[in-house]
Amino acid sequence: MEEHLYTLLSGAVSFPIAWGTLGSGTSLPRAAMFRTSGVRDMHMGGLGLMETRVQIDCYGATYAEAIGASRGIRGTLEGYKGGPIQGAFLDSVRDQFTDDADLLHRVSLTFSIWHRD
Repeated sequence: MEEHLYTLLSGAVSFPIAWGTLGSGTSLPRAAMFRTSGVRDMHMGGLGLMETRVQIDCYGATYAEAIGASRGIRGTLEGYKGGPIQGAFLDSVRDQFTDDADLLHRVSLTFSIWHRD
């Protein structure tokens, strides 16, 4: 799932995206993905699908840049089905409002991704 998700998003958006880090370079916007949880759906017939929650943090020099990046991610991933991913569903959207917002703006998206291993 991880490789498929990375390939899907990095091919769909025009900015850098990486797992667990902002990646190298200083260009903005950019996005970082983090697995926040993963639960196996078990049943009497054996192993079921995994539900993995993935947080994708979109950063920009301005709020407009960060929200624009998040819309690119949402447009690609929300409702997506393909490869090992059986369904991707947007759970929540959060904006960062802190004193540090003058340095870097962030919009966080959390998706529930149902997938095969």
